[in-house]
Amino acid sequence: MKETQNNQNNREADQLNLELEKEIENLDRQSGEEFQGYEPKEEKPKKKEKKKKEKKKKTPKQIVKRILIVLAVIIIVPVAAFVALRVLGKSFLFSGNVNMKNAVDGAEVQNNGDLVIYKGHKYRYNENITSVLFMGVDREKVNSDEKYLKEHGAGQADTMFVAALDTSSNKMSLISIPRDTMADIKTYNEKGKYTGTKKTQLCLAYAYGDGEKLSCTNTVDAVSKVLYGIPIDSYVSVNLSAISVLNDAVGGVNVQVIGDLTSVDPDLKEGANVTLLGDQAETYVRTREHEPLDANLERMRRQQQYITAFIQKGLHEIRSDIMLPVDLLNLISDNAVTNVSVPKLTYLATEALGVSFSSDDIHSFDCDIKEGDSGYAEYYPDETKLFELVLDVFYTRVD
Repeated sequence: MKETQNNQNNREADQLNLELEKEIENLDRQSGEEFQGYEPKEEKPKKKEKKKKEKKKKTPKQIVKRILIVLAVIIIVPVAAFVALRVLGKSFLFSGNVNMKNAVDGAEVQNNGDLVIYKGHKYRYNENITSVLFMGVDREKVNSDEKYLKEHGAGQADTMFVAALDTSSNKMSLISIPRDTMADIKTYNEKGKYTGTKKTQLCLAYAYGDGEKLSCTNTVDAVSKVLYGIPIDSYVSVNLSAISVLNDAVGGVNVQVIGDLTSVDPDLKEGANVTLLGDQAETYVRTREHEPLDANLERMRRQQQYITAFIQKGLHEIRSDIMLPVDLLNLISDNAVTNVSVPKLTYLATEALGVSFSSDDIHSFDCDIKEGDSGYAEYYPDETKLFELVLDVFYTRVD
């Protein structure tokens, strides 16, 4: 009886196990997971999803404000740089002081020439004037190589003009200096050592140098002495190759031909109206006869005419392109020597916008022309007229 009861219990247990297995199978199929037993799993807390921030749309007012800021940066930064260059250039251009050691009879000089009393009137040096010496050198290129200098020399300053710009009145004057003007110039040996002074033609001051800075500064010093110690703040020396480049950069220069130059160019008939292009410009400003002692005077008249036309054309172009002087300097950088920096040019260019220039603004002075012992012409300035010219250009009458 008891055995029968046990068998029945076993059958019930087997039945229960069978049902349990079926239940587990059904669970596996539904969940897709293996059975892990009855121990409950610890559920990991779900991460809260971060809400994406919605970008706020900018209002038209904010958009306009941002555009104005960008435009301000684009405009103000270059303008600020331009103003800074101009200020810096001005400080470089007005660094010299007058040093008038000698004057003509009847003139009283005070404070090294800052004040001059002449013919009963007082004249004060105009500190608003800055001056530049322009030199045309008879060399095709700039070359300071020692071997080249020994064979060819540094060259001579065939053409010299002093430009005086009065920044208070926007008036520019040009003084033409004859190359054969007799002057006291500093001399140097082949090694560049100073050897003293010599009375000789002004053009040779350039020759006593290295064809670069030393030649230029030596010429500046000599020209300043000729002009009674007037300070020359800057210099520009250009070689022959630069003439046609500058000429064509402003679109050519129109002149009415002075003298008959058909022997060198059939188009350059006396009185003909010609727009000089390319090598014609060099031919026009450099050609001269060598026989007469005063042959250089006619060439100087052509040079003065050409310079007037070139400046007028240049001033017209600058009003359309303020950076034209910088472009011109870059064009001739291989054929020029100068201490006119970009800041200086920036200041000069802005001042030039209000300048008018005509042939009346070019000045020359009378000279007594003699033949020297070497057979070359020697020009001795009329000191009184030259002194009065210096007073007229560089001084202001104050009484």
